[in-house]
Amino acid sequence: MKMKSYRYFLVILCLASVSACFVSNRKDAAESINNNAAPANTADNSKTEGAKASAEADNQIRKIDFKNFTYEPVCVGDENRKITVKNGEYALNKEDDKLYFDVTGVSYGDANGDGVEDAIVLTNCNTGGTGQFSEGFVYAVKDGKPELLTRIGGGDRAYGGLRSAKVENGLIVVARNDAGENGASCCPEFVVTSKYKLEGKNLKQIGGDDRRELYPPQRVKFDKGASDAFLDVKLTDEEEIKRFVVGAQANQELRVESNSKNVSITLVKGNADIIEDGRTFRATIKERGDFIIQIQNLGDKSHTASINFDIR
Repeated sequence: MKMKSYRYFLVILCLASVSACFVSNRKDAAESINNNAAPANTADNSKTEGAKASAEADNQIRKIDFKNFTYEPVCVGDENRKITVKNGEYALNKEDDKLYFDVTGVSYGDANGDGVEDAIVLTNCNTGGTGQFSEGFVYAVKDGKPELLTRIGGGDRAYGGLRSAKVENGLIVVARNDAGENGASCCPEFVVTSKYKLEGKNLKQIGGDDRRELYPPQRVKFDKGASDAFLDVKLTDEEEIKRFVVGAQANQELRVESNSKNVSITLVKGNADIIEDGRTFRATIKERGDFIIQIQNLGDKSHTASINFDIR
C-alpha cells in the first residue's frame, strides 16, 4: 500500500513539473513576441515621420507664389536685371525701354531625385517687337527659401517656343514648337519632345527627340460617283486647327464651304489658282495631286462646323 501511494506521488510530481515548464515556456514566448514587436512599431513610426516630413517639404514649394515673384530672365540681355511679376505679369512701356513678361504655367515634381517636389515655371518675354521668347525655371526649396536649380531654354514662338515642361519618372520632359521646313514664326507645324536628367545645375538629354505633326491631315472620302462630301468638324481651344486631304485633277475647281461664320478655310499645300478663301474657299487646280485644306476656328468658343468639299 505504501509502495502504491509512493508511485502516485511520483506521477503527480512529474505532472506538476511538466505544467510548470509549459507555463514558463508560454511566458518566455510572450515576452519574446513583445520584445520583437517593439522594433516594428519603431520602424512604423519612422516611416510615418518620414512621410510626414516629405509631405511638409513638398508643401513648402507649393506655398511659394510664383505669380508674385522675382525673376532674372535671359531675354533682358547680359545685365542681371530682376523683374518682379504681380499676378503673373510685368509690363514696362517707355519710349526707349519696353518689356512685357508673364508667367504662363507652373508644374510640380521631383526634378533632382531627392524625393521632394520641385517647381517648373514657364514664362514668356517680349521686348517690344514681334518676338515672344519663352524660358523655363526649375526651383527647389533650400533652408526655407526658393533656389534656382537650372533653366530650360526656349525660343521664339514656332522656333523652339516652350509648350510644356513637367517631371515624369524622374526626368524633365520638355515639349517645344518646331516651324518645320516651310513654317514661320507665327505658326508651328511640329512638336518636339525631349527628356532631360538634372545633374547638378545642368540638364543632360536622355535619348533622342520625338517629333510629331501638330495637325496631321485626314483624307476626305467621297462616295462612289459623288463629287462632294460633308464632314462635321469639331474645333476646340486645344484643337483649333484641323487639316484635310483631297485629291483633284488639273483644271478642276475645288470648293470648300462652312456653315459657320467663325471658320477660316485656306489651302496649305497644293498647286492651284486661289479664287477665294475665308468662310468659303475656291480654287482652280493647276496640277494633279493631293491638296491639304486647313479649317481654323476664329471664335472664342468650341463648336462643330459642317464642311462641304466639292470637286468638279
